[in-house]
Amino acid sequence: MKKLLLIALVLAAALTNAQITITNANMPVTGDTARRSTGTMASLLLPPNTPYTTTGANIAWSFDSLKANGQMMRKFESPISTPYPFFFSSSYGEKTADSLNLGIITFSNIYQFYKKSSASFNVDGTGMSYMAFPIPNFYSDKDELYMFPLNYGNHDSTTFKFSTISTSVIPAYSKQGYRITDVDGWGTITTPLSGVPVPCIRLTTTQYSQDSIKGNLAVGTFTIPLNVGFPNYQRSIQFLTLTEHTPYMEINGSVVGGTFLPTGVRYRDVPRYFAGVNEIDAQVALAIYPNPAAGELNIIIPKNKDLVLEIYSDLGQLVIKKNISNNEMMNKHTIDISSLSQGIYSGRLGDGKSVQNFKFIKQ
Repeated sequence: MKKLLLIALVLAAALTNAQITITNANMPVTGDTARRSTGTMASLLLPPNTPYTTTGANIAWSFDSLKANGQMMRKFESPISTPYPFFFSSSYGEKTADSLNLGIITFSNIYQFYKKSSASFNVDGTGMSYMAFPIPNFYSDKDELYMFPLNYGNHDSTTFKFSTISTSVIPAYSKQGYRITDVDGWGTITTPLSGVPVPCIRLTTTQYSQDSIKGNLAVGTFTIPLNVGFPNYQRSIQFLTLTEHTPYMEINGSVVGGTFLPTGVRYRDVPRYFAGVNEIDAQVALAIYPNPAAGELNIIIPKNKDLVLEIYSDLGQLVIKKNISNNEMMNKHTIDISSLSQGIYSGRLGDGKSVQNFKFIKQ
């Protein structure tokens, strides 16, 4: 009896430390929800948390000391429950943002629509609204977020191509490029969700995209031609588990000059409550650009707005504070950031009722 018990314990320990494999069965389905906290970068980087750059086999990643500064709920919906019910009938959608600011062009109600197969998990299309008009947009070359099965050591490179529907009134937004994904670690991960190690794999996925905006923008009685192109390099480090249909934890940011600059961390967590003004998905300004920025940061605000702008360094120091207001239909404010050192900065725009949080990279 003791020998059988010893064998069982050895087998259990081996299974606990065995590498897991992620397949399409571990991806989201319609009706799934996942509560995620947004963590502070300072709490991610400080000991005793494991350095997020750690890769390899049988690693025990520990992020118990993460501190939340907000919380959101991921929700995967049937197309009929979204503003785009008739365009993505064979997919399921997730609202990813209230708005998408592209210079002086703003889209609202941003939904991603996904499809999965035994071979891959794809972004099938994107729903956007321009001036309250719903626009379905499809990938002519799907963006494969994951290729299955996902095992330690896998390396995948895929391409994608996307463009919005455009008219003489609606500008065209397009992106094309490639995605490189490496499964660069396996082991266990702990977060403040439970403090219990959960088997996981770690992957790094990088989107190398060239984005562009073309069209004519009507501003009052004037028409402004637009033809703007810009690189958009984004990286996500993700920890995937068998029990969750979304990343247990992910660190997102930009790639500038080949260097990854993390700007945010999200992780599975217990319910938390934050008092005060709304800081989740608040839309106070119409646009904040460019990002990265060198000498100036532009902020466009709507009519009859009185806002307070605060910009903080990565150490939490207040480096810029300014009152901005507008009585015109649309007004651009230019903030001089030339004196700031290179790095990642956090910004807050508040109107007394809501706060819009944002991050930007100072080149």
